[in-house]
Amino acid sequence: MGIISVLAGKRKEMNGKNYYSLFGSGRLLNETTFLTLFENHPDSVFALSVYGEPIYFNKTVIEKFGLTDQELENELKKYIKERNKKNSKYFKLALKGNAQKFQTYISCKNINKLKMDVTYLPILNHDMKVIGVYAIAKDITVKIEHEEEIEKIKTSLELSQQIGKIGSWDYDVLKDEIYWSDYLFELTGREKNNNHVTNLNEGLQFVHPDDCDRYKKTLNQALEESKGYSIEYRIIRKDLTLIYVSEEVEMVFDTTGSPIRLLGMTKDVTKRKLVENKLQESEQRLEHIYENLSLGIRSFDVLKQENILITPGIEDITGYPPEYFYKREAWDSIIHPDDLHDYLNEYSNTAEGRSFNIQYRICHKNGQIIWVQDKTIPEIDEKGNVVRVDGFVSDITEQKEYEKLIQYLAFHDHLTELPNRKLFDEKITSLYSKRNKESFSILYVDMDRFRNINNTLGHVIGDKLLHQFGQRVQKLLTEKSLFARIGGDEFGILLWGYMEKDYPESIAKMIIDSLKQPFMVDDFELFITASVGISTSSSDGVTFEELTKYADIALNRAKTNGKNNFQIYSPTLDIPSFKQYELERDLRKAIDNDQLLIHFQPRVEASTGKIVSAEALVRWQHPVWGLVSPGEFLPLAEENGFIIDIGDWVLEKVCQYIAEWKRVRLPIVPISINITAQRFLRNDWKSTIISILKETNVDPTLIEFEITETTIIQNEKLVESALKFLKELGIKVALDDFGTGYSSLSHIKNLSIDTIKIDQSFVSQITQTPNVEIIIKSIIFMANALNMNVVAEGVETLEQLAFLKQQECTEIQGYIFSKPIPEEEFQDLLIRFILRPITRSKKPKIKDRRKFFRIELLSPLKANLTLTCIQGREVNLGRTEALIEDIGPGGLRFLSAIHLPVRPDITYKFVMIILGEKLELYGHITWKKEVKDIFQYGLEFTIDEKERDSLIKILNNFSLQLKNQAFPPECNFISEDKITYLKKLKATG
Repeated sequence: MGIISVLAGKRKEMNGKNYYSLFGSGRLLNETTFLTLFENHPDSVFALSVYGEPIYFNKTVIEKFGLTDQELENELKKYIKERNKKNSKYFKLALKGNAQKFQTYISCKNINKLKMDVTYLPILNHDMKVIGVYAIAKDITVKIEHEEEIEKIKTSLELSQQIGKIGSWDYDVLKDEIYWSDYLFELTGREKNNNHVTNLNEGLQFVHPDDCDRYKKTLNQALEESKGYSIEYRIIRKDLTLIYVSEEVEMVFDTTGSPIRLLGMTKDVTKRKLVENKLQESEQRLEHIYENLSLGIRSFDVLKQENILITPGIEDITGYPPEYFYKREAWDSIIHPDDLHDYLNEYSNTAEGRSFNIQYRICHKNGQIIWVQDKTIPEIDEKGNVVRVDGFVSDITEQKEYEKLIQYLAFHDHLTELPNRKLFDEKITSLYSKRNKESFSILYVDMDRFRNINNTLGHVIGDKLLHQFGQRVQKLLTEKSLFARIGGDEFGILLWGYMEKDYPESIAKMIIDSLKQPFMVDDFELFITASVGISTSSSDGVTFEELTKYADIALNRAKTNGKNNFQIYSPTLDIPSFKQYELERDLRKAIDNDQLLIHFQPRVEASTGKIVSAEALVRWQHPVWGLVSPGEFLPLAEENGFIIDIGDWVLEKVCQYIAEWKRVRLPIVPISINITAQRFLRNDWKSTIISILKETNVDPTLIEFEITETTIIQNEKLVESALKFLKELGIKVALDDFGTGYSSLSHIKNLSIDTIKIDQSFVSQITQTPNVEIIIKSIIFMANALNMNVVAEGVETLEQLAFLKQQECTEIQGYIFSKPIPEEEFQDLLIRFILRPITRSKKPKIKDRRKFFRIELLSPLKANLTLTCIQGREVNLGRTEALIEDIGPGGLRFLSAIHLPVRPDITYKFVMIILGEKLELYGHITWKKEVKDIFQYGLEFTIDEKERDSLIKILNNFSLQLKNQAFPPECNFISEDKITYLKKLKATG
């Protein structure tokens, strides 16, 4: 009888009863024993039929599930057959004789679900046939919950380790096995193994070689002494990166006290160590700097009243060892006496929490004076009290020397070592502010013809001459003076504190006299003169700018008067001096401001009247003085070297005109351009000419350069070489003003001149001076014999033209055919091509449309002319003599040797004596006409009706007197020819 039968029989007997009490007596020993085990098994045990029906179950099932017999039977039936296909699979496999084990959830009455560890065991009969299945269900719900909780704790621990960059390990000393946490694997860059177990030697492989011995030594010592330890070391990760770790280790001992386990926590401290290393490096650097810094540091403890820190740099600066300064007063003792008061004043402010930064001098131990920069900063505690004062001191002696040098260079000329323009102007400003207490004088000194020496002998010789000139003049001056180089060859002198009124004049005379001795420069004996202009301060409201301008005007006057003299500015300085000053000032801006013009004067073939060439003549349209003639501004340009820029501009402009004439198909003739030998002194002159011709695409044969005799004499070899180049280029060469210099026939022969130009000074005397006619005949004969072209300049009359044609002069240039005219008008002449002499017919008398009468004077009346206002700007100039030809209530006509502008915004003042009465009349010029280098002007008075009525009375009386006698008394008439008189006046300056 099998166990299933017994269980089945018992179940039928106990249908609905307390079945497990039936086993009280048992029938068979084996059955009884089995049932006892079955009934008392701690797990839930079921006996199931091959159909999955419960045959029997023990009491644990009732206790665990809380179900009645019928409820349990129904539940098991559903569970096995209907609900769980997976469990049904295990049951079927058990019926085939294979034991099965799995986990599942089973519902119960009091608890939602229980996690069960289920085992299916097949029940076999004597024939080894499966007749049923034992089901043992072990409740593992609590175990699973504990495991899940442990897993959560473990996960949290791993996460905490990862966040905190801490890894843990457990080392079994006896087994030599180490359990690593997940983060420890991550920390070393090693892949995890399943059981997280490694050994000591494998773990030590990650320790940096330089730290490995130290680590082993620490571990062995800890094992010997049976105590935990702490250590920091480096790990080389699997990817070869380096990290720093800190490790804390505790020991676990057995009952005998021997260590059996080591528990360790390993933390990544790389960031901290890197910071510490940098900090350590910084500290080392700071210590190095501290020991070697030239900067000295002092820290003063306010409570202790002593210096608590003195760096070695202090000794480098002062020569005293640091310990010398531990008492604060010691520092004060080395401060320069002249600076101590200021230092103590500044230092006293630190008590109120204010810092300071000052420079002062100290006395070095060796006696040397040292400049220091002292930045002192007080430290304030939380209560607002000053507890410490830190001072940072540096040696700035070298800096001070540099500053002194820079200051010197900023205010001195490097070539002559004299003060420069900047220092000169600053001193003038200083003297000007004290002018009411002390007068002073400005002297402008200009080295005459220095540019010729510089251009001829070179800049090296010129520079040495400037230096010697400065030294010679400096020796003539006293302490109350300032001698400065203010320009190329211009110097300035300031004099003050003198008693003698003529002291500035005496200085100027001394300078001029001192230059009578030659300068020895290298192998050259050089003679040079100087021009001096003087202005003196006064209390009459003259401005700083006016003082310097007056000195400049006086200098220009000295240069105009033949150089090698001095002039003192006074109100007697006249319009010509003022005009020359303004022209010289504005000349360099003329090209940039597009003020230069070119006029063309044709050269006509004497026999046919054809235009065969033309001369380009530069003019300057000054914004105030109008059209300025070359005679007024070219000498200034020669003096300051600007003549070269003007020459280049003229060449370029002429070539542009020629290119334009060619474009519009005008007849083209060669154009003659004046050139100075100074141009040949510059290295770029050849390339400049070639560049202009190339850019404008002008044939060089259309250009002729005119050069003067004087230029050839001064620079014969240079000019000879230059003209040779020009001839090779195709440019023709004309010798200008022939006969006025000291040229010889050898010059003409050696220089291969193409054209000779007879100067106007000869031509104007034709039919008047027989000797001049002979000279002209000789020049023409010589030129024709040498197969050279000859041009007569300044031809104005038919008589002159006839004489020149008779002598077979090739070309004629002058007013007889055309005056110099603008380019637009010259185009018209090119179109006409053939010119006829201009006859001077008598002009028809123009009807007088004046409102007022005029008095025509048989002989001109002398008057003083001055300029009072230019474009609304008042000027204070001296007087210039003019000659009045007629006068009336509305205006006057006068003659002057000065070229004046015709402008309504320039006011002139006339002062004259008529019948003993002084008249002062203002007006502006309305017209002008040039007559033999003398200018005739019409002036319209600017007076009110009251003034005009007064003038009419005087003029009426004057007119009556003139009817009675040609030259009434108390009037300044001249007796000689008016043109001659004015030319003499112009010549004497």
